[in-house]
Amino acid sequence: MLDYTFTEEQELLRTTVREFCNREIKPRIKEMIKNRRIPSEIIKGMGELGILGMTIPEKYGGPGYDAVTVGIVAEEIGRSDPTVSIPVFFLVDNAWSYLISKYGSEKLKNEYLPDVAKGRKIIGIASTEPNFGSDVASMTTVAKKNSRGYVVNGEKSYISLVRDIKEMGGGYVTVTKTAPEKPGTSGTSLIFLPYSQEHFDITYLEEMGREGSSWGAFRIKDYEVPEHYLIGKENEGFKIIHEGFEFARALISVISAGTALESINRGIDYMKQRVAFGKSLTKFQGLQFQVADNVAKMETALDMGYRALWVYEQEQKYHKFTRFQVSKEIAKAKLLSTTWGFDAVNDALQWQGAFGYSTDCPEEYSLRGIRSFQLAEGSREIMKQIIARESIGKEFI
Repeated sequence: MLDYTFTEEQELLRTTVREFCNREIKPRIKEMIKNRRIPSEIIKGMGELGILGMTIPEKYGGPGYDAVTVGIVAEEIGRSDPTVSIPVFFLVDNAWSYLISKYGSEKLKNEYLPDVAKGRKIIGIASTEPNFGSDVASMTTVAKKNSRGYVVNGEKSYISLVRDIKEMGGGYVTVTKTAPEKPGTSGTSLIFLPYSQEHFDITYLEEMGREGSSWGAFRIKDYEVPEHYLIGKENEGFKIIHEGFEFARALISVISAGTALESINRGIDYMKQRVAFGKSLTKFQGLQFQVADNVAKMETALDMGYRALWVYEQEQKYHKFTRFQVSKEIAKAKLLSTTWGFDAVNDALQWQGAFGYSTDCPEEYSLRGIRSFQLAEGSREIMKQIIARESIGKEFI
């Protein structure tokens, strides 16, 4: 029989994080939107609470939590920030610091992970380029090896946390070609690139939503980094990059579900207060059925997200599932949570009439924020391809 209960420690952590969110995040959403940045006090508080770099082992100053526990925190932050700006900061930092903690050299881990665990530095991901997103084989960024390490040249675009990493320090798990003569994704490596004012030429981009998050592009020119900044083995980056993407996708699943469930709750509260044609909006069966559909979908999506995180953890630590099984579980969760989540927020906005269309309504910016998750860390179309490949069989596609 399956046990879906959380441990006492996990429930205690959830309560602690929820109190932090209610105290520090929710009252400052409007400030964050106005200033278009996450207040530094929130990031500092998250670091003090130990919820940045949550999977970092105790050896490097972190708490060493499992993926499901990280998901609990992600859900609570998703519920507290309708713009999903802080959830983006959280999931990027946690997913990619995990990859360094698993595959990074001892020297790299000792250099960066203790500061990441305390929220003093940030780890990001630099994969997308102007001419490709999911098609890694089309990458043009190249790292040439020399006697001291690697010299990196290239361009990355639509990268999260560019301002945050510039201001706070840290760097990027960067996808690059180390053997460009090899076909397809072979010859791809992961190299950590610390932010350097000398070697990063940054352009800031403005997002449709996620007002507190920073987003941009940068060119890297003749950036020489030591050999111990290689993550995993040379020319085998494609094999491990998806472990980071899959962790991020699973976190997006629970964030999207949590965000949408909060929108549903706000929509219900509005309907309880609003009277039309002499009766409360909650008396109209059409709206009741919309509530029922959305609650059923989003609670299912939340369960799928936690299952995806559990499967991921079981494969990472105990090899109980294959990589392809993990990919399918996570793709299902991300596809449905982001698709259903957008629809649920849109319905909650509709229930609130003209107010829903105003910038005073959280659903107005939640709708734009959650829409980003249908693209981030793998589009809906890529999720469908993964599910189809594992359902039909790769040899038949």
